[in-house]
Amino acid sequence: MTNHLVGNAAPYVAAPGEMEVERVVTASMCNMKEGIFAQMEKIRADSLRNNTPHGIHVVLHYQSGWFVHWVEGPAAAVRDLMQRVQHDPRHHSPHTLHTSKGRRILPTPWSMAMSQATESAVGFGRRVIALREQLEKGKQYSPSSVLRRLSAPMRLAQAQGLADPEAFHRMGICSAAGNEAFDMVGWLAQKTGGTVAKRRFAGETDFDGSSEYIDFMEGGYPCRLIAVARNGLTHGLRRAFLPEWPHFVMLFCGTARFDDALMDRMVAACDGLPAKPALVGVARDADTHSRMQDMAQAARLEYVVGGVATPDNCSAIWQTMRDQLDRAGAPPSSVWDVPRMAA
Repeated sequence: MTNHLVGNAAPYVAAPGEMEVERVVTASMCNMKEGIFAQMEKIRADSLRNNTPHGIHVVLHYQSGWFVHWVEGPAAAVRDLMQRVQHDPRHHSPHTLHTSKGRRILPTPWSMAMSQATESAVGFGRRVIALREQLEKGKQYSPSSVLRRLSAPMRLAQAQGLADPEAFHRMGICSAAGNEAFDMVGWLAQKTGGTVAKRRFAGETDFDGSSEYIDFMEGGYPCRLIAVARNGLTHGLRRAFLPEWPHFVMLFCGTARFDDALMDRMVAACDGLPAKPALVGVARDADTHSRMQDMAQAARLEYVVGGVATPDNCSAIWQTMRDQLDRAGAPPSSVWDVPRMAA
């Protein structure tokens, strides 16, 4: 049985003795017309120097002329930072989209992402205003859901009009040696007639990971398959999303050093998370499954034998995915309670 987070039991309440942080997500319009990447690098350097010592963790996302800023840390430090950010000349018109308190979700001090989306600032802004209005009416989504609804909303026609637009299955996939995970996304796009979306992620030093995804329908529910680069598995923002992925497909190549390295990365990525996906292995032989299962169990991770196949056998991998999705049932909600503020 998987141990992913479901329903709105996801406020990640701090455990006894665990530090409670304040979380804030805002979106604002960028004032800069060029040199965005260079400015984001400068913001990263300033944040690591000035904010990290105060226990503040930050995500900065840029897309379509908008910044999305996700901040976590001690309440006083977060509020001081948000006051300073509000007056930064590089952006304007900030909108608060999420506020909550609890255990830390962001595992690393800094993450940033840029999207290759060609959407206009107006289109992106409509989603910002919609989220702000929902918050004002007493309804909000998890921080990761806010970022996803802004930067990568579910666009399938069959999913439009759902009471909860975030109620769709998410499944990650990564390959041990080649690019088969990304090939699988491309194969599924051809099969379903969908469009592959691309993302780039960065951590404390440089852009260090890429991601592609495809949306599709399965079992009457919207679904998303996300291919993750091996070097992006332990990226802080990627790890923040993992608790919401019930399953993660791992494509093993049959070479022990590559397969073991992939499992080691996944173990590191899941370390300390409040919930962890079930690992669905696809391997060339039963011996590889046995070794991977032992490694997963040693790290207290669930391992599902997904099938015996080569990592480039897209049809077999698709059947494995369908089996897991069909057993998953209805997707969980990403709605959180809005905290009551003291008078």
